Amino acid sequence: MGLIDSKSYQLRVRVTAEERDHLEKLRVERGRGETISDLVREAISLLVKSASAPPPSGLTPKAQGRIERVAQLLQREPRQVEEACVEGIMDLIELKCEVPLIVMETRLHLQYRNRNEPQEFPWNAASEAAAVDAPVQDRPPPQG
Repeated sequence: MGLIDSKSYQLRVRVTAEERDHLEKLRVERGRGETISDLVREAISLLVKSASAPPPSGLTPKAQGRIERVAQLLQREPRQVEEACVEGIMDLIELKCEVPLIVMETRLHLQYRNRNEPQEFPWNAASEAAAVDAPVQDRPPPQG
């Protein structure tokens, strides 16, 4: 542990009588022999941890993996891909488009990438790779 890591700082915080009473009540209810300062330190720790941790997405691991692969392909954060997917769904519902922008962008990236790199990126499963290459009704017919 370095000098910076072991350093602690003292904070002084003003609270109202009502806030202090609530803290005291919580301290007694927990029955751990803590002080109000212990409660405040714990609250600060939880706040700092939750601010630095990504929010839970609620997606299944399989769906989260797919989101992360698309994010890698598009060089975006997974959260941005999730938001683009939701926007695409809303555009479909509202009949604003036939193919969501995120789908068109992903297809273009895959087409461009496949010209230079023949490997199946970012899809690992053969079924997912086949789904990308499968003909889709909204694609225009080949010219020529």
